[in-house]
Amino acid sequence: MGYVSATSPLASLATQARTAYVAQVTGDSAAAWWSAVILTASSERQAERYREEIQRRRREGKLPAKTRYLVAPDPGGRRIGSGGATLNALRWLAREFGTQAARESWWLNQRVLVLHSGGDSRRLPQYSLLGKLFTPLPVTTAWGDVSTVFDETLALSSAWVERLPAGLVVASGDVILTFDAAQLDWTRPGVCGVAVRRPIEIGSQHGVYVLGGAGRVYAFLQKPSAAAARAAGAMLQADEVALDTGLLRFDPVLSARLTEIALGPETGSFSDAPLIDLYDHLTLILTGQFSPPPGSHPVLLALAQALRGAPFWCDLVEGEFTHVGATPLYRRLLSGQTGFLELYEAQQRLGSVAPAHLRSAGVVIDSVLAGGDIKPGAVVLECELEGPVQAARGAMLHGLTDIPGPIEVPEDIVVHQVPVVLPDGRRGTVIRVYGVHDDPKRRLDEDPGATWLNTPMKETLAGLGLEPDLVWPDVPAGERTLWNARLFPLSPAAEAWECARWMLGLGEDYDAARWRAAERLSLATSAEWTDTQALSDARTRRLQANWRATAVSLARSGADVRPLLAHAPGISALAQAGRAIEACARQLEASALTEAASHHYQASLFLAQAGLGEEAARARAAAFQCVQRAVEAGVRDLTLEVATQGWQHDAVSVSAPPRVDLGGGWSDTPPFCLDWGGTVLNIAVELAGDYPIRTVLRRLREPVIRCISEEHGELREFRSSAELLAPAGPGSPFSIPRVALRMFGLARPGCELADTLRALGGGLEIRTIVDLPMGSGLGASSILAATLLRALAVMLGIPLSDQALSDQVMRLEQLMTTGGGWQDQAGGIYPGAKLVFSGPGLRQRLRIEPLGWTESRQAEFSERFVLYYTGIRRVAKDLLAQVVGAYLARETAVVQVLHSIKTLAMEMAYAMREGEWERLGELIDRHWGLNQILDPHTTNAPINALLEELRPLLAGAKLAGAGGGGFLLLLARSPAAAYELRRKLAAAPAPGQLYPYRIARRGLQVSA
Repeated sequence: MGYVSATSPLASLATQARTAYVAQVTGDSAAAWWSAVILTASSERQAERYREEIQRRRREGKLPAKTRYLVAPDPGGRRIGSGGATLNALRWLAREFGTQAARESWWLNQRVLVLHSGGDSRRLPQYSLLGKLFTPLPVTTAWGDVSTVFDETLALSSAWVERLPAGLVVASGDVILTFDAAQLDWTRPGVCGVAVRRPIEIGSQHGVYVLGGAGRVYAFLQKPSAAAARAAGAMLQADEVALDTGLLRFDPVLSARLTEIALGPETGSFSDAPLIDLYDHLTLILTGQFSPPPGSHPVLLALAQALRGAPFWCDLVEGEFTHVGATPLYRRLLSGQTGFLELYEAQQRLGSVAPAHLRSAGVVIDSVLAGGDIKPGAVVLECELEGPVQAARGAMLHGLTDIPGPIEVPEDIVVHQVPVVLPDGRRGTVIRVYGVHDDPKRRLDEDPGATWLNTPMKETLAGLGLEPDLVWPDVPAGERTLWNARLFPLSPAAEAWECARWMLGLGEDYDAARWRAAERLSLATSAEWTDTQALSDARTRRLQANWRATAVSLARSGADVRPLLAHAPGISALAQAGRAIEACARQLEASALTEAASHHYQASLFLAQAGLGEEAARARAAAFQCVQRAVEAGVRDLTLEVATQGWQHDAVSVSAPPRVDLGGGWSDTPPFCLDWGGTVLNIAVELAGDYPIRTVLRRLREPVIRCISEEHGELREFRSSAELLAPAGPGSPFSIPRVALRMFGLARPGCELADTLRALGGGLEIRTIVDLPMGSGLGASSILAATLLRALAVMLGIPLSDQALSDQVMRLEQLMTTGGGWQDQAGGIYPGAKLVFSGPGLRQRLRIEPLGWTESRQAEFSERFVLYYTGIRRVAKDLLAQVVGAYLARETAVVQVLHSIKTLAMEMAYAMREGEWERLGELIDRHWGLNQILDPHTTNAPINALLEELRPLLAGAKLAGAGGGGFLLLLARSPAAAYELRRKLAAAPAPGQLYPYRIARRGLQVSA
C-alpha cells in the first residue's frame, strides 16, 4: 500500500470530496448525488442494526436528506453471494420506487449506489453484527463524530457520483477508496470496473483485471500467483497489476436488465438460487471466461443472457485502497500503520492524542477512561471504565463498561464486551477474549493454524481444563472452529470479567467448574443475539460522561479542552460554545492580547469540531494575529526610520556565529514568553574558524534594490515598492530582505522606490550568505535577520542596541508569519555560552548572564561536545504554529513541558560550570524527551537508529533547534568516548558530516 502526504494531490482530492459531502448533508449543494443508497445485510438482525445506524444519522442531520436509504437482508438469512445480494438489492429498490425501476427510461435519470456489507465478519468478530461497513476509523467526520467505513465511503463517493450520468454503482463495504475521480470514464456503455496499480504480492490476495487497449477488459483473475498473472498478460510495469477495488458501474441499459431479472420468475424467492458471486460469476460472464452450462439455475442463465456481449471496461486510477479485513489489518489501520491517515489533516485524526490523565502510545477512540497506560499499537474502542487500564502492546479493548477495579489486557489480545438478549428475553453480558492473530474460520481438526489466544487451540483448552465436547456440544468434530466454540459465559459484567481474566491467566477468582455450570455463547451466537438497544444506551452514557462541565466555563478557566472536545454531544452545542468563547476573546483584545489569543484558539477547536471550517479558520487566524499584535506592541516605541542624510557608507558587512541551543528552547517563543518569561541556555560557535552567517550591503548607482542569496544561488532586482511589498512566503530566499526594507520604511505604499533610493544616494545591493545546510537547527534564519537589520541600521546611521535588535528580529519574523522567539538572534548577537532570561510582559527585556566557567571547564566541555550534521532538513514554520497552537489551547502536557525546560536550562548551566558532565548528559536527554512531547516528529527512524548505535559512547544527545533541525548535539561520556565518537562519525557515509567548531568569543561583528 502506498503512503501519501496530507499535502499530496490525492489528499487534496479527498478533502475536496469531503467538503462536497458536507454541502450535500447541509443541503447547500446543487451537484449530482445518489437517488438511493442500498446496503446489503446477511440477516434481518444485521439489517435492523444497519437501519438504526442510518436512522440515527438522519435524526441528527448527518446524511443527505434527498436520498432514499434502503437495507436489503439476504432472504431468510440464507447466504446468496454478492451477485445474488445485488439482485436482492434491486428488488428492494423496486419495492421503493415501483416497477418503473425495471425500465431503462427510469434509470436514465437515476444514480443508485449498492454497498455490499453482508457477511459474518468472522475474521473481525468485533463487527460480526454491525458489519465492517460500520467499523470505526481513527478519524473524525466533519462534525466531529468517530467516522466509519460507511461515512467515509459516502463522503468520498461525492467525487464518483459527479462522473456518473446515470446507472448503478456497486461497491464493497470493507474497502475505503480514495482516488482521482477525474480518471473515471463512466459515460461508456456497458460495465466499468475500477482498478489501482499494486504489486503482484498484493494482487495475489485480490481480484486482478487483465486490460487491453483503451481500458477494455480481456479477463478477470481471482487471487492469481505471479506466474498466473504473467501468463494471462495481467502484468503492468514494475511487476504491478490492476487490482480490483470492488467498484463496478452498470449503465442504465444493464441496470434495467438486472432489475428486471431481480423481479422476474427466474429469481423467485432465492429459496433455491445458487450462490452467485458478483466478482466471479458476473465478471467472468462479461469476459467470456464463464458460461453456465445447460440446466443451470434460471437466474444464472438469465444473467448470462443479459450480460453476454456487453462492453466491459476498467479505469486504472491512481489512488489508495484501504481494506478493512481481519483483526490484525484493522488494528494496523486504527494505529496509523497504513497510508490511510496520511490522507487526513492532523486535526481530523482521532485517538493518537491521549487525554492528559492517560499515558498512551496507542489509540483511544470514543472511550471514557479514568487513567492508565496504553502501550504502542494498543487500541481502546467504545469503553467506559472507572478503574485504571493497562493495555499491553497490540492489545484491543472494545466495549468494556460496568467493570469495577483495574483492567489489564495482555499483548495481542482482544477483549470485547457484548450485551446480549436471548430469544427468551433473558439479558446478560458476554466478554469475548481471543487473540489478534486468531482466525475464527480455521477448523480445529484440519488446520494446525487453528488458535485461540494466539496459541494452538487444543493446547489452550487443555491448559484451562475445558473439554472439547462441552465447548462444541452440537458441532461435529470436522466443523469445530473458534467461531462456533461455546466458550464465553453469559453473566453480569463483573462475573464475565472474572472469567475473562481466568482465561487470560490473570486471575484465580474463576475456574473450570464455574465455567461448566454457566450458560455459554460462541462468537457466532453472541453476535447474533447482541442487545442493540443496550449498545445505543452505552453510547449515550459515554457522550454524557464527557460533557458534564459547561464547555464555555472550562475554556474560560484556561484548562485543557481536548478531553471535552473528544466527546461532544452535538453540533449545535459545539457551535454555540465556540461562538461564546470567541465573543469573550474579542472583549479581551483591548486589555489582554495573549489571553484573547488563547480564547480565539480554543474557540476554533469547538468550531472545527462542529464542522464550521471557515469560522474555525477565522478564529485560528485571529489567535495568531493577537500574538503578532502583542509582539508588535512590545517594540512599538522602537522606531526604524530612514535617516534623512542618506547612506552613511559605501559598504557594510555584518557577520555572526550560529548558536547551539542546549536548554530552554521554546520558552522564548511568544506568547509563552510574554505570559511567563523565558530562560534559554545557548552557545555561539565558530565553524571551521569562521562566522558562516553574513550580510554584505553595497551602495549602487542605479536606484534599484538588488538581492543576492549566495546559499540559494539566486538574484533578484526590485524596482518598485509594490514588488517589495508583495507577499513572500518563508520559502523565498528574499523574504527577510523584503520585510526588513519595509520595516526601515524603504518600501512604502504609494511611494516610488526609485525616488526613495535617489534621496538616499543610490540603490542598494543586499548579499546574504549562510554557509550552513538548510534547516540546520542552528538559528541561521533569525541570526541572518539580525545581521541584515544591523547592517541596514549602520548603513542608515540609525542607532540600534543589541536589545532593540533582538526585538526587531522577533517583530520581523511575526511579519513574515514564520513566528519565533528571541533565543536564536540572542544566541548569535551575544558571544559564548550564556543564559538568556526575560520576564513576563509584552516588552521582552533580555538579561544576558555569561556562563562564567573557567578556561579549563570550557576545554573539558569542548573535548566532550560533538557537532554532527545528519543531512536531514526540516522547516520550523508549521511546527511553530503547532506548538504555539497547543499552548494557546492550554494543552496540559505542552504547558508543563514549556515550564520544565526553563528549569532544565538553569540546571544545565550549573552542571557546565561545575563540570558535572554525566549530569549534563542526563539533562540533555531529558530535554530531548520533552521536545518529543511537544512534537513527536522531532525525531525519526534514521535519527533513532543513529543514536541507538552511538548510545554506548554518549552521556546525552538531542537535535538542535526548536524545529528538529539537521544538527545533532552529542555529549560524549569521556574524552576517550569523544575520540571514538568523532572517529565513527567522520567515517559515516554522506550526507552526514562532522563539523569542527570553537566557542565564539565575540558575537555579531560589523565592518564598514
